[in-house]
Amino acid sequence: MTISLKQQRIATEVSTSSTPSVVDAYIQDVRESQLYANGKPVVLNGQSLTLPALAYAARRPRTRIALSADPSVRSGVEASRAVIQSKVDRNVSVYGVTTGFGGSADTRTDDAIALGAALLQHQHGGVILPNWRDSCSEDSSSEDADESDEPLPLNDPVSGTTMPESWVRGAVLVRMNSLIRGHSGVRWALIEKMGQLLIHNITPVVPLRGSISASGDLSSLSYIAGTLIGNPGIRVWSSQPCITSTSSNGLANGSKSAPKKRVTRSGRTILPSRKALEHYGIEPLPLASKEHLGILNGTAFSASVAAQAAQGLQSLAMLSIATTALATEALTGTAHSFVPFISQARPHPGQITAAATLHALLQGSSFATGTEQGAHAVEEEVKIADDAGLLRQDRYALRTAPQWLGPMLEDVAKVRETVRIEINSTTDNPLIEAHGPASPTSDGGKDEPVPGTVHHGGNFQALHMTTVMDHARLGLALLGKISFAQLTETVNATMNRGLPPNLAGGEPSLDYGFKGIDINAASYLGELHSLGGMNVGVGSVSAEMHNQSVNSLALVSARYTLQAYDVLSLLLASHLVVMCQAVDLRAIQREFSEHAARVIRSEVALTLSTAIASPVSEADINALSALLVYEIQDCLDKNSTMDTPARMSKAAGAGALPWVEFCASRPDLIVAAASFPALRSRLAARLARLSGELKCAYMGIPVDVLPRTTTTTSDLPASIASASRGPAPASVYLAPATRALYEFVRVDLGVRMHGSANIRGDVFGMRSGGLVGADVEGEGVEATHGDSISRVCEAIRDGRMDVVVAGMFEGAVAAASA
Repeated sequence: MTISLKQQRIATEVSTSSTPSVVDAYIQDVRESQLYANGKPVVLNGQSLTLPALAYAARRPRTRIALSADPSVRSGVEASRAVIQSKVDRNVSVYGVTTGFGGSADTRTDDAIALGAALLQHQHGGVILPNWRDSCSEDSSSEDADESDEPLPLNDPVSGTTMPESWVRGAVLVRMNSLIRGHSGVRWALIEKMGQLLIHNITPVVPLRGSISASGDLSSLSYIAGTLIGNPGIRVWSSQPCITSTSSNGLANGSKSAPKKRVTRSGRTILPSRKALEHYGIEPLPLASKEHLGILNGTAFSASVAAQAAQGLQSLAMLSIATTALATEALTGTAHSFVPFISQARPHPGQITAAATLHALLQGSSFATGTEQGAHAVEEEVKIADDAGLLRQDRYALRTAPQWLGPMLEDVAKVRETVRIEINSTTDNPLIEAHGPASPTSDGGKDEPVPGTVHHGGNFQALHMTTVMDHARLGLALLGKISFAQLTETVNATMNRGLPPNLAGGEPSLDYGFKGIDINAASYLGELHSLGGMNVGVGSVSAEMHNQSVNSLALVSARYTLQAYDVLSLLLASHLVVMCQAVDLRAIQREFSEHAARVIRSEVALTLSTAIASPVSEADINALSALLVYEIQDCLDKNSTMDTPARMSKAAGAGALPWVEFCASRPDLIVAAASFPALRSRLAARLARLSGELKCAYMGIPVDVLPRTTTTTSDLPASIASASRGPAPASVYLAPATRALYEFVRVDLGVRMHGSANIRGDVFGMRSGGLVGADVEGEGVEATHGDSISRVCEAIRDGRMDVVVAGMFEGAVAAASA
């Protein structure tokens, strides 16, 4: 059965009409983030907070935050507040204002402020280590003591028990955006006060664990409320130095007084909330009726962490497409796997997008095949007799990439849309529906009610966040699976189509290249499998007097999803560094093959002219050279695990049979058959030298480091043999799109090709003297693999990689459409 062009077009239209391209959305998100970097404010109106805005503001404290200037937004907040105030003034019973909470809602009180304080009191139960009580007060001190007997912690006590500041900042932003919708009965001043925390970069220290995300993230949000009222028992991260003083008691005893321990991080200090507020001239805000519950009763933390996880999922999914394109080039794969016909025959939107993007990224590549005719490329037919027994198609990790990445792209769109709705929702209970203006009554009396309705419901149940985070975590694990498959096939000499084992830049017997990274990648994938297999949503248990009989554990799921993001970013950073090494080695292989053909021809011509008195025709030289080139190259590809001298000797020897057969078949050349041993010796030496000179040129090291066991040279032109290829030597062979990614790693991040120390013979610790004690960043000293991968990982996590990948996609799609 064949599919007509009309059927293909219809299938494409149907599959893409309901789902905007996730690649286009990604490009727009990256560009939006750049606007915030350039000073555009994040404006909150309760309706249009985007994931890029939230993620950017959460992680970058200098982001400008503004409340909507639309008068209707403020009037909506004030109208809902008026409804609550009217109920309080008329002694109307309202949940959380005159009643207890949850399973204790059968209690009653007319003291709404004391009730709110009791709410905060019982929710401030999270465990934070170490205990910072009084550690920053002016009268704090401790005797000078030997602390050597103190046990070292099993985990970092700060990061192990408290949330990262970005999670908390994101939660403040989400809660402000929810409250500003005018359904919560809080004052405008409360929303402004929350904004001051963000503006002055005062971040509450919030326990990592404790929320079940049922009646919202109650415990977590209580620490934001405690900060707003200046509770000295609540700690914050601040740029203000911690205040300490010596104790007169210590001085009287003649001992040197030492301040108590305090925690600092990147210029940030933990101190009591009241001191931080005072430092910035911020007055604590006594909360009014319903406001305690208005802060606590929402999904802000679940949504904040989920939003940042969703951003991470999108970034890593897009990077997976980019690294797959580079892997296709590294393994000399084919773009035929990504032609439109294949995906249009199975028109899942994500698969179509993944295939089209991969195909566009590979256009112009010298390594990938099937790009010459664009989307209409036709695979070259090969007769059985000429097929040489090679793989007829790429392995799964490349060939089925659209089918594997496609579902991930569809999940990205679903996850992001669900989280977008959540961060622009009201997740309180009760909800206030105001029916009239904000002013209580025309005559100011308290007996006439303000029109409005109080609705009791359960918008705080955060299961939407749980389900998408559970699914996102599975997606991150699946992205890791294809990344690992591509990585391990590339370092495996039996699968990588002629590249050295472990992608060693030096000799395989003494340079194990990326073997350790291959092992690390397996560790990363194993952890991703464990995280991806979790289904947090079905793990909840009854809580709070069985009132919270079903709870979402959304924050737990989002936490684990960000953990999976961290692990996958390590794997993809490793993958990208490995692929850059692979394309460098592929470029050396390509250039070696081109120059080796000339070396072989010159040696064939020299040997024949020496052995035979009469002139030899150019046709015979060319014919015999072609036979040797084929056999030698085939032998080289099959023996990449050998060190260079032995490998070149064996490869040169592979020409024996075609040489003897060719010469013996010609009476005028038969005398030259016996000359092959001399040819083999010279050829092996010249090819070995050629290989060494090219590696030196690609790694930017002088050729005089090569062993001088022979005076033979490769006869390369001086401009080729001695000239460094620069920091990004494989650029000329790559597609314009993937070239940008490769050059970002090689040039911008300074991650150079590995192997120079192995070729020089000065690997740190190899022998006494030499580099012992040298600075790892010193001239000519290679960074560790881990340091190189760390640079890439940092670029992934801080957003620089997104700018590069979005630019790749934008340029490739534009070129494909031209």
